[in-house]
Amino acid sequence: MDFFDRQAAAQKKTGLLVFYFILAIVCLIALIVVAISQIASIPWNDPQLLGYVTLGTVAVVTIGSLVKIAELAQGGRVVAAMLGGEPVTPNTTDPQEKKLLNVVEEMSLASGVPVPEVYVLNDNTINAFAAGHGPGDTAIGVTRGCIDKLSRDELQGVIAHEFSHILHGDMKLNVRLIGLLNGILCVALIGAFAMRIFAYIRVDDGGSSNDGDRKNGMALTVAVFLIGLAVYIIGYIGVFFGNLIKAAVSRQREFLADASAVQYTRNPDGIAGALWKIGKFESRLSSPHAEEASHLYFGDGLSARTFSFFDTHPPLEERIRAVAPNFEPPASLDMPPAPSSQRSSASAQPPPLPTQPVSTAETLERTLAGAAALLASVPDFALSNVRDLHGAIAFVYAMLLDERSDYREAQLASIGVDDAMRREVMGLYNRRSEIPLPQRLPLIDLVVPTLRQLSPDQYATFRENVHKLIAADQAVHLFEFALQKTLLRHLDLYFTRQTGASVKYRTIIPLLPSVQTLLSALAYIDHPDPAQRDAAFQAGVQQLMINAASYPMTRVDGCDLTRIDNALDEAAQASPQVKRTILAACREVVKHDGVVDTQQYELLRAIADSLDCPMPPLPPVTE
Repeated sequence: MDFFDRQAAAQKKTGLLVFYFILAIVCLIALIVVAISQIASIPWNDPQLLGYVTLGTVAVVTIGSLVKIAELAQGGRVVAAMLGGEPVTPNTTDPQEKKLLNVVEEMSLASGVPVPEVYVLNDNTINAFAAGHGPGDTAIGVTRGCIDKLSRDELQGVIAHEFSHILHGDMKLNVRLIGLLNGILCVALIGAFAMRIFAYIRVDDGGSSNDGDRKNGMALTVAVFLIGLAVYIIGYIGVFFGNLIKAAVSRQREFLADASAVQYTRNPDGIAGALWKIGKFESRLSSPHAEEASHLYFGDGLSARTFSFFDTHPPLEERIRAVAPNFEPPASLDMPPAPSSQRSSASAQPPPLPTQPVSTAETLERTLAGAAALLASVPDFALSNVRDLHGAIAFVYAMLLDERSDYREAQLASIGVDDAMRREVMGLYNRRSEIPLPQRLPLIDLVVPTLRQLSPDQYATFRENVHKLIAADQAVHLFEFALQKTLLRHLDLYFTRQTGASVKYRTIIPLLPSVQTLLSALAYIDHPDPAQRDAAFQAGVQQLMINAASYPMTRVDGCDLTRIDNALDEAAQASPQVKRTILAACREVVKHDGVVDTQQYELLRAIADSLDCPMPPLPPVTE
C-alpha cells in the first residue's frame, strides 16, 4: 500500500466514521422524541415535535463539533498545548531532548514528511502522540518518561509508530473524532442547562384566583425539568456509544501503526521493548484533557477501566505478540545512558527500511540508516546554523546568493539586512562549497521547524526577502524553485493556516497539457542526447495509458519554471489517484537512464511537494 492508497483508505475510514455518528445522532433524535412525547403527552409522530427535535439536535451537534474543530484548526500545537506539552527548540541543550529531535529528524528525512514540531509532556510515564490536520501542521509529543526511560531503538520505534499515523492520514480522523464527540456531549450539556435554569423558576403566588395559572406553571416547570433531565441522560448515552465507536476505530489503527513501525525500522524489538516498558512504568497522562484525546496516544493514557470495550488500545501483550512473537524482556530495567552529544546519536546506524517505499514518488530505496548517515555527514557549522533561528535565516539567504559578485551585492542591498546579518550570511556563503549539492535541500527541510519560531510579522519579512533574493538576478534557478515549493510552502501553511487545493480533476485527460510540460522538463534535465531525452519522455507517457503520438515533448522554451509552476497549480487540484499517476510518470522519466541527477531530483521533489506527497531527500552522492 503506497501513500495514495493510504490516503484513499483514510478517506473511506472517515466516511465510515461519519456514517456511524450519523446513526448515533438519529438514535439520539428518536430517544429525545420518545421522551418528550411521554412527558408532554404529545404523539411521537407529531410533525412539529419531530421537526423541532431534529433541527435542534442536529444544530447542537453540528455547532458543538465545528466549534471544537475550529479550536484545533491551528494544528497539532494546539493539541500539544492542551495536553500540557512544552515545545522543544531545535537548539536545545538537553541531551535527551537532542536525542529525541535527532530521531524525529531522521524519520522525517527518511519519509519525506516535513519535520514536525516536537513537544515534551512533564509526565514520568511512557507515552507519545501525533496531532494535526496533515503533515504540514503536525506536532509530535512525548512524555519525559519516554525519552528518559527508553533506549534510542525503543524511542525510534515509538516515533516510527507516530509517523505511521501521519502517513496513514489518521490525524485528520482524530481531530474529527474529537469534534464529533464534543458535539454529542453538547446535547447532554443542553439538558443540564435546562435543568439548572428551570429548576429555579418561581411561579408567582398571587392568591386563589391564580391557582389555575399557578398549577399550570408548575406543571410546565416540572415538564421542562424532566425533558432537560431526559435530554441530559440521552446525551450521555450518545457519548457512551460515541466512545465505543472511538475505541473500536482506534484499536484497529494501533495494530496497523505498530506493524508499520516495524516495517519502517526493521527492528521489532524496538517497539516491543517500548510496549513492555509501558507495562512496567505505565502510560497514564496527568492532563485534565487526557480523556478527550485518548485515541491519539501510543499507549493507553487513562487509568484502567472496568470494561475493556472502552479501551482505545489493544492489550499490551497482544501488541507485543503481534510485532515480536519471540520478544524476550530485558533482564533489568536500567535506564539507558544519556547521549553524550547530538552528533554521536546522529551517527548511529538504524536498520534499513523494507523495499516497499514510503511514498510513490520515491525513485530509490530509502532507509533510516541513509537518513542517519546524511545527518552525520553534514558539516557541523551547517547543522548548528539551521537549528538556531538567526543562523537559519542567514543559512537560507546564503543558499540563495548568486556566485557573481555584482549580482550578490545587489541581492544583499535589496533585502536591507543589518551589518551583523550581512557578515553571517557572507560567512555561510563563503563556506557553501563545503556542503555538497545533494545535502542542501535536506538542510532546507531541517530549517522549517526553526523558522516556525518566527512571529507572523517576522515571517512576512523573511518571505519577502526570499522572493527579493530570487528575483534580484532576474532568473529563477531550479534550486530556488525547489526551495520555494518546499520551504515557503510549508511555512505558508503554518503561518496562514491555508488548506490544500480542492479536488477539481478526477481524470488525467484535462491535465494532459500540464503533465506534458512536467515530463518534458524532467526529460530535458541531464539528457543532452535527443534520443535519450525522447526515450525518457516516452517512458513517462506510457504510465499515463494514452496515445503517446498525440502528446510529443514540449519545446524547451515551453518548459520554463513559470510554466512548470502553472502546471503544478493545475495538478495540485487532482484527486489522489490522478496524482499517483502523475508522480509515477515523473518517476519513470527520472529513473529511465538509471542515474538520478541532483537537478532532476530537486524538480521531482518540488513536484511531489506541490502534490502533497511526502518524498525523501536524495542520499549523499559523489559529485
